[in-house]
Amino acid sequence: MSCLAVFSKELRASFGLFLAYAIVAVALALAGFFFYTDLSLFMLLGGVNLERGLWEFFFHDVRFVLLLLVPVLTARAFAEEKKLGTLDLLWTYPVSETSVLVGKFLAAAVLLAVVLGLTTFYPLVLSWYHPQVSWSPLLAGYVGLFLLGLAFVSVGLFLSALTDSQAVAAMATLGVLVLFWSLTWNEQAVSETVVHVLLQISLFDRFYHFARGAIDSQEISFLVLFSLFFLVLTWQALRSRRWRGKGEFSSLRAFLETPSRRQWLVVGAVNLGLLVGLVGLQSLSIRHNLRWDLTPSQSLTLSPQTRELLGDLADQEVVLTLFFGGSPDAYQAFEDLFKRYASYNSSFRYRILYRDRNLGLAQQYGAGHYGATVMEYQGQRKLLPIASEELITQALFQFLHGQEKVVYFIGGHGEHDPFSRHARDGYSEAALALRNENFVVKPLLLSRTARVPEDAALLVLSGPRADLLPRETAVLERFVADGGSLLVMIDPMAAPNLSAFLSTYGVGLSQDLVYDPSNRLFGGDALSPIVSLYNTGVAIVRDFAINTIFPLARSVEPLDPLPHPALSAAPFCRTGPGSWARFTPGAEVSAGALEFEGTQARQGPISLAVAVTVDLDGWSATDAGVTAPSPAVPAQPARAPQNTARLVVYGDSDFVSNARLSLLGNRDLFLNTVQWLVQEERFITERPKNEETAPKLSTIFLTARQSRQLFWLAVLGEPLAVLLIGLVVAGYRRRRTV
Repeated sequence: MSCLAVFSKELRASFGLFLAYAIVAVALALAGFFFYTDLSLFMLLGGVNLERGLWEFFFHDVRFVLLLLVPVLTARAFAEEKKLGTLDLLWTYPVSETSVLVGKFLAAAVLLAVVLGLTTFYPLVLSWYHPQVSWSPLLAGYVGLFLLGLAFVSVGLFLSALTDSQAVAAMATLGVLVLFWSLTWNEQAVSETVVHVLLQISLFDRFYHFARGAIDSQEISFLVLFSLFFLVLTWQALRSRRWRGKGEFSSLRAFLETPSRRQWLVVGAVNLGLLVGLVGLQSLSIRHNLRWDLTPSQSLTLSPQTRELLGDLADQEVVLTLFFGGSPDAYQAFEDLFKRYASYNSSFRYRILYRDRNLGLAQQYGAGHYGATVMEYQGQRKLLPIASEELITQALFQFLHGQEKVVYFIGGHGEHDPFSRHARDGYSEAALALRNENFVVKPLLLSRTARVPEDAALLVLSGPRADLLPRETAVLERFVADGGSLLVMIDPMAAPNLSAFLSTYGVGLSQDLVYDPSNRLFGGDALSPIVSLYNTGVAIVRDFAINTIFPLARSVEPLDPLPHPALSAAPFCRTGPGSWARFTPGAEVSAGALEFEGTQARQGPISLAVAVTVDLDGWSATDAGVTAPSPAVPAQPARAPQNTARLVVYGDSDFVSNARLSLLGNRDLFLNTVQWLVQEERFITERPKNEETAPKLSTIFLTARQSRQLFWLAVLGEPLAVLLIGLVVAGYRRRRTV
């Protein structure tokens, strides 16, 4: 009898018993209930970051379901056969212990795969209601659940082989698995070194990254080696019948009793050698770990900006100290983040200390709360409120590029205030993002000054509602002629006289509104087009692969021909081909504007942004219309020599507001624009995201009716269907035996 025959026999036994269907139905009802409650809580908390929230909760709950299910399913594998005497009968066939073990293990693996496959019903139903569900993090979670389940199965088979009581086997398996689960529950009672070791052998903590949407080769290695170790122990338990000369072994004591002390020493030495070998293999897998980040936003992979800064660090040591006091999951999250930094540069050193055990050091560093993090670099020290990639990278940036540049936000014409926290009109989040990139943000009233301050690296004109005075535009023209950079964000039907100023630099503004009903946010309107077409020839979006959103935008195009040979202009953000720009001489937007009309609209793609470079060798203030400096408009103070001046014009200013800066790639686009304008192209990159700044792509809202439907389908419908199938199978088998 081969392992395939044993495998077939076990499958028939498993899928032929109504009790098995009943157990699976109970497990599915429990998993469905967890999914429903997780989803309800998720929506209550705002429904963002789907792969980091809902699926992480759900997979951890299914992990608990497997903890209860697997001991029951594996208890009968050997214990029942020994009690009924069928195991003795099995040994009379030409079958080896290996074939029996492999056959039973494969049958349990198939049953496990079926149960996990049935739980995919929940995300399938959710995707019906919410088409934007991302399946890639689900793949990571289910791979982890399957490997974790196989590890549970291997423990269950081993303990089932040591007894002839199913109840004892099930309870023993549950106890061992709970022990592996609870290893890190009281981590504050032991040292940091012991905690690190416990995390390495904690079966449940090895599932952490799978639940978050990443597949690590070291986690796969651990779960596979763990399963292999217990399968070898099971194989030895089966072979112990030969040592005793009997065909059965009914207890742990019977398993440990061998014909001679020599045989016992051999078994112990083999197991010890096996354990050492497996630990060595796992150590190698940790050193050479490979990660597949399946989260849509690549949130478990260091951002390009972080990797570039770590490259700039070279061999200059940075030491990070975290004063910890949280849960094992939080400890693992911090350690994983620090390991990612250290893997890119070995000069990045870190340590995680329990604050309550190191109060003196915490007081010395000023770490007054749990999670406080201190970074040290070449005698400099910076205290971070919490350890996140965004904050650590910002601190690295400030350590390595300490010279600050000043960005002035022009005011006095109804512009967005960089110090306002107002959700719709405020720019405080944009100002914070600039400060994190080592900029200083200051206000500037052109009406009260005759010249731009000497320290200005960039002027920002953010959504003026009223026109600038002629003397104010003259100050701007002089600033550009002297090598300054200017960012203009202007909304539809606002500051009409600004068009003449921008046309001097080859930028044309149209009195229109841009519509895109085919490319918008789920639940959004056509007046908030999503941009996914970028001119990669412009450095701002050279490697930009994230969509951006522009609520209530106007078209911005380079003039053809350009008014001066010293100018070069290029559009770099365009809407999709299903968009159009409708001319709106007035401010009223009618419902009819949402339909394309050839006589009043221009078919997309529509340009929403233009980048302009001014060659100063062939340009002067005279070209901009300023004949000469006067007492009213003094000449600019001496500036650092520049060969070019730069301007960027956007047909929208709301995309940088507090309410929208974190949508999609708006933050990165804004910061890349600023870095290009101050001629720091090396800092144009994709930046790290935290929970607050991550693109909000996965908001879920269900109606009351949809929520009820989900409850009935997940909690009751699927389990009842499994029970019904079990009844049909049981009835069919009974009729065959009659």
